[in-house]
Amino acid sequence: MLPRIRTFDGPTAARLKRIWAGLPIRRDQRGVAAVEFALLLPVMLTLYIGSVEVSQSLNANRRVVLLARTIADLTTQSPKLVAADLTGVVAAASAVLSPLSTVPAKIRITSIAISSSGSADPKVVNPASVCWSFQQGWSSYARGTVLDQTQLPAALRSEPGTSIIMAEVEYPYKPVIGYVLTGEMTLTERIYMRPRMSTYVERSDLANNGIPNPTTGPCI
Repeated sequence: MLPRIRTFDGPTAARLKRIWAGLPIRRDQRGVAAVEFALLLPVMLTLYIGSVEVSQSLNANRRVVLLARTIADLTTQSPKLVAADLTGVVAAASAVLSPLSTVPAKIRITSIAISSSGSADPKVVNPASVCWSFQQGWSSYARGTVLDQTQLPAALRSEPGTSIIMAEVEYPYKPVIGYVLTGEMTLTERIYMRPRMSTYVERSDLANNGIPNPTTGPCI
């Protein structure tokens, strides 16, 4: 058998309501706003700091993209370069990273020849081989390295006997605050452009001027 629950009704219930309505705690609402603010403050801070960190990260990524594009653009404007020229190109283009530090940036510029022969893989149409590669803080490709389609898409291989300049940038970015976005993230960008002044951007400080021999063949 369930126990009986005592309830108040009639005069007793009315009396209890009057007593509750007359208590000071019923009327005193001081400090309610402070309590609400204390409850909302962590959420508000998280949203604010998170928005700042995401905005800074997007800005850093935009600068990395702009750096790769600027390097490729400056390189393709010259028909012939030497290592010192490429060092100047990288130094000039690195200004777009400001206010980010240029020290941790990894930069690579590669001249790629598109040919109609020389591929060991029959699935790869018009193989792409490295003619020369310049790097700063990174590793360079050896001459004759054949690039796969993850490095140079098939859509860019449609014209044998031509070349492409590939500019790559890798930047380790760490959020300044690190509250919402924690740890280090690697920002990368790869840009392709065709030479504007000649078929190949030559390197007069390298053997065969850094171009294929014959000019329609792969760089080996």
